Amino acid sequence: MVDTTVQAPTTATPLRIMSLQLPADMLQLRPCVAELESVLRVIISEAGCAKSGQFSVFAADRQSATHLLTPWLAQTLPLPLRFGEKILRSIRIPAIRLTPLAPHGVMAESDAVALLRWLREHQADRAIVLTDVPTNTALYAGLSQAESMGYMLIKNDPDTHLQHRFRGSFVDFFAELATKYRTQLRKKEKTFGERLGTAFVLNEYRLPDEVKPFLDAANAINRQTYQFRLFGESVDNDDASVASGRRAALAGAFRSFILWHGDIPLCFILGHQRADGTYEHRQTGYDPAWRDIAPGIVCNLLMLRHLYAVDRPMLLDFGSGDADYKRLFSNESCMTANPVLVPRRPRYMLAVWTFRFFDTANALAVRTLQKLGLKEWIKRQLRRAN
Repeated sequence: MVDTTVQAPTTATPLRIMSLQLPADMLQLRPCVAELESVLRVIISEAGCAKSGQFSVFAADRQSATHLLTPWLAQTLPLPLRFGEKILRSIRIPAIRLTPLAPHGVMAESDAVALLRWLREHQADRAIVLTDVPTNTALYAGLSQAESMGYMLIKNDPDTHLQHRFRGSFVDFFAELATKYRTQLRKKEKTFGERLGTAFVLNEYRLPDEVKPFLDAANAINRQTYQFRLFGESVDNDDASVASGRRAALAGAFRSFILWHGDIPLCFILGHQRADGTYEHRQTGYDPAWRDIAPGIVCNLLMLRHLYAVDRPMLLDFGSGDADYKRLFSNESCMTANPVLVPRRPRYMLAVWTFRFFDTANALAVRTLQKLGLKEWIKRQLRRAN
């Protein structure tokens, strides 16, 4: 455990920041302020999914109470050099990733600033990766001072983050959809049914013994997708991945789906249900050989109906980024960003400059193709070719 006191810029009382492993270090954690109690419950639950049974957090207290809890993971940061959708090469930097739960664990902008200063001093060679940070949170506000601390701030463009809030029934949700979306879903479901009849089923996977069958089927689908061929986004079914999934299942967090046609897997949804009632829609993919009957849309439609009927979450989080299924099935949104803070050190500066050059050139090319009306056509051709 590391224990250091720093002075929050706008707070008279010093903030004592610690790096803890929970639940092992629970005795060193002061009682949480009320706003952090649900965050602590999720952290303890998520620790059950980890191989060590522990979860790393940065915690901070003042006046005998915990005011900050930010879960984190050690990782390597890839800075992709892209040409269109193709990744030419990735530059890798050691990093700390603050998980999507982190914004809920920072109550004040001054505390966010204090945490970033502490990380700059005690993790001087590591980049800080933030994931799905709402732009109206204290953590995001604290980033405004990051460059003055010696960080280079990149990948900080806000984007629409789509979610589904469960209220009423699925019928109520469907009735509230825009007419064009209702018509689109009815047509896709009708086409799917006309092609396959009743020879399809959506299976849910939650138990430890169900993890390997799910991962085997999802891996088979994933290897056919453009996400795997272009970006290397994989669903692994090796022993380590199966063991990780089983731990999540034992903790009650593994919740995933496969849409089957007979013994043919058409689409998968890899999900994770948190202790706070949030269902994380982490990854999905469908077999492109069946794209003409929209297995991805139908799979998500059937999943949403099931979630309304069985062990209903409070919130379905689709994550950042745009996709047809997210627009169709979301009923609320917020603005989030995925900022990255890279220490301003000579060995990292060239990597960041190179990344910014490729990123800017790529964005300019995309805008040009949009103006010419060619962007979507070229995207479709690339995905079909791969």
